[in-house]
Amino acid sequence: MTSLNFKSVFNFLVKNKLHALVNIIGVAAGMLFFIHLLIYINYESGYESFIRNKDRVYRINYDITQDGERVLHSAKTPRKLFRTVKEEIPEVEYSAQAYIENVLVNYNGHLFSDQQDLWVEGDYPEIFELKMIKGVASINEAYKGIISESKAFEIFGNEDPIGKVLRVNEGMMVEVTGIFEDLPSNSHVKFDYFMPIQTWVSMGVIPPPARENYQGSSWWTYIRLKEGARPEDVEKSLDVLSEKYLTHLERQNRKGKFTLQSLNTLHFAGDRDGELGVSIKEKTVDTMYFISILILIVIWLNYINLSTALSRKRINAFSIYRKIGASKQDLLKLSLIESLIINLSALIIAAALYFSTKELFSKMINVPVTNGNIDYTSVLLLALAVFVGGMIITAILSAIPAMKVNPALTQQEKISRSTGSMWLVGLQFFVSCFLIACSLIVAKQIRFMQDAELGVDLKNVIVLQGAASTHSDTLRRQHFNSFREDVLRQTGFISGTASMNVPGQPVRFRNSNLSAADMKSQLKQEVMVGHVDDGFIQTYGLKLLAGRNFEQPFRNDSINALISKSVCDLLGFASPEDAINRQFRLGNNLLNIKGVVNDFHHEGLKKPIMPMIFQHLHPFEFGYYSFRIEGDPRVAINNLSKVWPLHYPNDPMNYFFSVDFFNDQYKEEKRLKRILSAFTLFSIIISAIGLFGLVSFFTAQRTKEIGLRKVNGATAADIIGMLFVYFFRFEIIAFIFACPMAWIVMKKWLNGFITSTSIGWEVFFFTAVISFAVSTISIASQSFRAATRNPSESLMYE
Repeated sequence: MTSLNFKSVFNFLVKNKLHALVNIIGVAAGMLFFIHLLIYINYESGYESFIRNKDRVYRINYDITQDGERVLHSAKTPRKLFRTVKEEIPEVEYSAQAYIENVLVNYNGHLFSDQQDLWVEGDYPEIFELKMIKGVASINEAYKGIISESKAFEIFGNEDPIGKVLRVNEGMMVEVTGIFEDLPSNSHVKFDYFMPIQTWVSMGVIPPPARENYQGSSWWTYIRLKEGARPEDVEKSLDVLSEKYLTHLERQNRKGKFTLQSLNTLHFAGDRDGELGVSIKEKTVDTMYFISILILIVIWLNYINLSTALSRKRINAFSIYRKIGASKQDLLKLSLIESLIINLSALIIAAALYFSTKELFSKMINVPVTNGNIDYTSVLLLALAVFVGGMIITAILSAIPAMKVNPALTQQEKISRSTGSMWLVGLQFFVSCFLIACSLIVAKQIRFMQDAELGVDLKNVIVLQGAASTHSDTLRRQHFNSFREDVLRQTGFISGTASMNVPGQPVRFRNSNLSAADMKSQLKQEVMVGHVDDGFIQTYGLKLLAGRNFEQPFRNDSINALISKSVCDLLGFASPEDAINRQFRLGNNLLNIKGVVNDFHHEGLKKPIMPMIFQHLHPFEFGYYSFRIEGDPRVAINNLSKVWPLHYPNDPMNYFFSVDFFNDQYKEEKRLKRILSAFTLFSIIISAIGLFGLVSFFTAQRTKEIGLRKVNGATAADIIGMLFVYFFRFEIIAFIFACPMAWIVMKKWLNGFITSTSIGWEVFFFTAVISFAVSTISIASQSFRAATRNPSESLMYE
């Protein structure tokens, strides 16, 4: 009997191969999209999953408050803390410290620029469970270091890297003592080099352990707790350490506090200053879950619509089955077999397409998913569970028309006329309208952020990464000035500047010790401190509200500062003019105000405008060299490439455009836009296919009625209008419900931005235009055919 059922269902699908093929393709496309999203969600949720004991690993954060108000909210801590926690907190098994730097690596004259290195000390390999392939992890010995397997092959080829010496930055020698297995891309400590902080101690860059203190906050501190230790107990011990060692804050009427943050939450926590690695909002992952569920709803609704329509086509056949003894369970078996054939075919196609599209999907969302640590077993089990569940659910719902058959009736026409499928199509279009509106709002917000008035002019600015080979050269300022003079002699260059940071990235230096010159008013505000020169204002188009710019030579402004308008307000000056030649204290330094500039967004619209203080200092470490250009950028880049090697022969010239770098902050929103847009298009196509199939079956069922109407004088326009009215009422209802739902969801999403666009009427107007245009095409293609058919043929058909 089962073989006969399979044969019966298979023959029926072959007979209706167009609709069966459309159903298979629709389900396959949806399953493919679902699998990609499932793996991406697993990627984002699986950060640090390669660490077996990650539940016991924590980062220590640092907060400073004054009168209950937050002054510092940092992911970094003082230098000495990582030693103290291991010595004085018994629950701590391992502790380590880290500091990030992009370095220049030189091996036998082969230069590798912009290499991400993490300077480390302590028990770093044990905490992050580095897997050594060869050699040993000597990360606590000066002038030693370890590198990743892929980087070792890139630099050394088939040579044995152990014992080889790399020259870092200006020529610092680092011996390779070990090779570790590449870390997955879904890790916030994904680095190719780990070098010892002890090298800096040996060079005199930072003080030795005996002179370390609890001033400042520049180091990431990690600990791993002993098995069975409770983090609550460790936090209590951290409170004791805070009171014991942060006594210097009491003189400022401030209080410091160290807290733990689980490694499991770091990827979703981007609100602290100095976060290490890429972070993402947890809401974004939740949105991906929501989209994946919508994908399943859309493909299952489409399957049910087409399958139900096909079932009604053979309603009289089902009646005959019932008359010869078939039960409702037997008809359900037919539906299950049909669902199994279509869903299994779709799943096989989707699985095959996944391997050929995974790189494309990874590029589309700009996330290296293929290099991440993915739990494919969980993904597979979940996908199979969804497949089986979907197959059963769709089979049961698709079997409803067959199970309603009354074997006592000769004709089953009344049963076949049901509005259930139309409500399903309406639900599909509800999803489509909802997604169209959401996609338009996301795109509008991205465009708003990119076109917003930032207070800084990023267009036509080329940025070069500062030379690493002159890092410790005492004359590096003079080298840059000479380089800038030569560049500005070239065609197309207007101005140039060297700065520690450029717009679009967190400012390297922050200071929470801002006060009036008499030190009577310690301000409860952290300020950004930029190291720039006299070309910064012109190059980035800032407005000088009062006073003057920095001057050359540098010594003329060594104790002077430029401040932004918000700093002027914080210090209590009546106006920018009132602040000129006045003094203020930044920590222990007494600075003169020589100019006031406008406030501007240094980090985009996701964060508020921060108060900025500029000091006339050449970049610490490497910094950036920015040039404002006019004319063809290609000419400017060509001229730069000629001048650069004359001044920095030991450094590759790496450059980017300021506006592109700044907008790269919005990659999370752009990723959401791409996924939403792709799924919206998919949803529209699937809904259109479902509607197309339903209209074709509807007109086929009403062939006699349409013929009679035409015989009685109805025109083709009347018939088309009748069909449009019948189908559009469901879509209008779907549109009415979808728009407020989209408004509520996206309004909540927009609240996550400091400044956001408005949700105007035009969003819903274009949503209506797009959705109804697609519906019109789907309905018109079939209704025109039915309306123009010869009525005699229609009556003969019945």
